[in-house]
Amino acid sequence: MKSDLVSIDENNIAHSSFTTYSYETDCFAEARLAFYFQIVQEAAGMHAAMRGCSINNLHKEGKTWVITRSSMEIMRYTCWPEVIEVQTWAQEPIRLHLPRVVKGFDKAGNALFTAKTHWAILDMDSGRPLRPMDMSLRIGLPPADHTLDMTLPKKQDDENQVLLCSFKPTIAYLDTDRNLHVNNISYLNWALESLPSAFRNRCKVASVDVSYLRQTYLEDDLCVYTYGLEQDALFGDEPTLRHTIMRKEKDGTTTLVWSGTTGWKRREDLR
Repeated sequence: MKSDLVSIDENNIAHSSFTTYSYETDCFAEARLAFYFQIVQEAAGMHAAMRGCSINNLHKEGKTWVITRSSMEIMRYTCWPEVIEVQTWAQEPIRLHLPRVVKGFDKAGNALFTAKTHWAILDMDSGRPLRPMDMSLRIGLPPADHTLDMTLPKKQDDENQVLLCSFKPTIAYLDTDRNLHVNNISYLNWALESLPSAFRNRCKVASVDVSYLRQTYLEDDLCVYTYGLEQDALFGDEPTLRHTIMRKEKDGTTTLVWSGTTGWKRREDLR
């Protein structure tokens, strides 16, 4: 099956390509992490649409897609105007989640990133998750020898973490999506925005694992907190950072809506 934007081969693997446009790069002309996450979202969406399972399709059935967790390993960031060849496929459901793999390659076939995502299908009236087996059959699964282990590690809280910085985002109209809640990529951007520019000029994310815990909306009051294992973590070249986004409720309590862990390397190691 093929369209102008995506083709699906006999193994139920969708193939597409994306260009690293200048507006998707940072001040070093290197792709932003958010661009890779946008590719993951778009590749998944196009594959689902080709199988009649897009968000628009599901809304007509009283259902919708939501992403609950996303993990990515980055081998290299592209530069303007490189083309990224992408492969994506769904895998066997894990309980109430439908896992998906998205891989990016450069024109020479070298790996750029591997993303593992967990998606859920919600009933729009009740907000409750639906069993995903029917959806996996509609999308199609690859042969067993093409699958990856999609079991993501359990997250552990470290009580010895030190608060490094915080950031209070303003939720903009363009942060919302077709489900009328904040798009998953905005959370990631806010977490990175909490970090000082001197650190981000020296380092880039090499691994990331994020969980979407609660839906948030345009009028919500949010704050981002970034933690490290040492007070001077942002002066190192390969720190591991933990990020949380908290929502202040009308009664004064706070709710954890998003959490993530990022592993960093020097920019030159990801070129």
